[in-house]
Amino acid sequence: MKKLGQSILLWLFVISGAVWGTVLLTYALYPVFIHLAHLGTVANMSAGRLYHNYLRLMAYLQVPGLSFDLPDFHWSASGAQHFADVKQLFILAIVVFLVTVIPAMRLLLRLTKTHRRWLLVRQASVGAVVPLILGALMAVNFDEVFITFHHVLFRNADWLFDPAVDPIINVLPEGFFAACFALALILFEAAMLWAIISGRRDARRH
Repeated sequence: MKKLGQSILLWLFVISGAVWGTVLLTYALYPVFIHLAHLGTVANMSAGRLYHNYLRLMAYLQVPGLSFDLPDFHWSASGAQHFADVKQLFILAIVVFLVTVIPAMRLLLRLTKTHRRWLLVRQASVGAVVPLILGALMAVNFDEVFITFHHVLFRNADWLFDPAVDPIINVLPEGFFAACFALALILFEAAMLWAIISGRRDARRH
């Protein structure tokens, strides 16, 4: 039971860390898409103003108690509800990460000091396959992966935005979401590779 609890702890830490890490990296990623996709022109506003709206959106999604308010966009009730649903998932990921980070780091430090990271290799080897499979599926048909992802996480169809009433979707292009998915997979894969490489190094000590 102790080993099971430790495994669950580490998986929750890695998954929530990959999710929140991706969210934080979008602060640097979104300006790239503003430039490459000329999103300021799409929204008929300056790049700086558009980024300000993005920052307001991300603050809403990550900070409890903030109301949904984009200064330069109007929205529908269903659009606002979808962002509220996304906010719940973001907050959940943040809370899980904050709850698990200290015990997970202590466990990893203990395994490192005792050269027992080889205990992580088997699970990490299985986990490392997941980003490869998802990445291949995304490369073949990202739309299908994106749609399936939303069907799994959301119980309604509020994520199907109508640009006429929720123009924010015009400045959140599919390529941006694809890049976010790719970032999350890369962060997760990096954690798996670290566990595999360091674990095999420890195994050679025995």
